[in-house]
Amino acid sequence: MVSVNFSNVGFESMIDVFGKTISRTPVTKTTDNVTGDEILTDGSSSNITGAFFRKEDSWVQDKVGLLRGADAVVLVKDDVTINRDDKLAYDGETYRVNDVVLRRLGNTSFYTVGFCFKIS
Repeated sequence: MVSVNFSNVGFESMIDVFGKTISRTPVTKTTDNVTGDEILTDGSSSNITGAFFRKEDSWVQDKVGLLRGADAVVLVKDDVTINRDDKLAYDGETYRVNDVVLRRLGNTSFYTVGFCFKIS
């Protein structure tokens, strides 16, 4: 288990302090013309840097308010792209991004939060 102390770290520098290398696989969603089924197609993987926190990690969720029923959250700088349905691999586990929220202060964006669910 990892213990994380957020008391002296602002969100602006959290990604630098807690940044990890994460493999991102973009996923394209299409719909089958006959059945109407959703088809997810993996693209080429690349590495991104972000702060990655899993539900089972030992940190105070109540203070930071990040985990909204997801298995993990990833924080990336606003110039890093993550999208819904992307696959993120970290520490031998694979997650699918379920929701993406851009965090702003007025018109200035600071970082992006991806809420993830474990798929393997």
